[in-house]
Amino acid sequence: MISFDDWIAIITSFDTVQEQRDASEAIHELPPLVVADYVGRLLSNAGEYCKGITSARLAHLIWFLTNGYNDYWDDILSPEVPKEIQASTVRALGSFYRDFLDSYPLGRYPGATEAESAVFMMGDMDYLFEAIGFPGEEHLMDSIFEVLEVALKCQSFACQRSALHGLGHLVMYAGERPISLIDEALKVESNLHPLLIAYAREARTGCIL
Repeated sequence: MISFDDWIAIITSFDTVQEQRDASEAIHELPPLVVADYVGRLLSNAGEYCKGITSARLAHLIWFLTNGYNDYWDDILSPEVPKEIQASTVRALGSFYRDFLDSYPLGRYPGATEAESAVFMMGDMDYLFEAIGFPGEEHLMDSIFEVLEVALKCQSFACQRSALHGLGHLVMYAGERPISLIDEALKVESNLHPLLIAYAREARTGCIL
């Protein structure tokens, strides 16, 4: 089985989508508990493991981990992984937003960098965020909202936009809970980047891209 260090070395060095597709089977066929461990450790300590990563490589890393060519989140949320580990791995996304992405130079407008676009689409992890709408996945609800609340309270445009993206999609699944978080952010104008005020109002309707 591939070691954590070797796994990190591979997934932080992607320069193309094709490299994600062609990545060694060793990084795709890990046992679910190992996937949860590796992903959780990376997300919780990205400042250490992603130090000096370029915007392009960070974008590929995010795509790989969240919407990429693997079944990592299916594995993490599988019955083989205890529910408390599932929840803690989800919460590690909050650490990734707060402790790494918020201080990374992602840019101050939509699509400013490849990484900004990838961070935005972290709010569109349907198989994760929409899981709260299915029976048996209720244990994930608090963790998912904790992640999005952390991202919304970040200072960076990219993290806030990503959070609003995710909250907007959750309006149809969780009703007032995402709306209340958005409304709380809108109470004080300085809470949100000025370019995101209109987007926040759109997100609270649930009609969002």
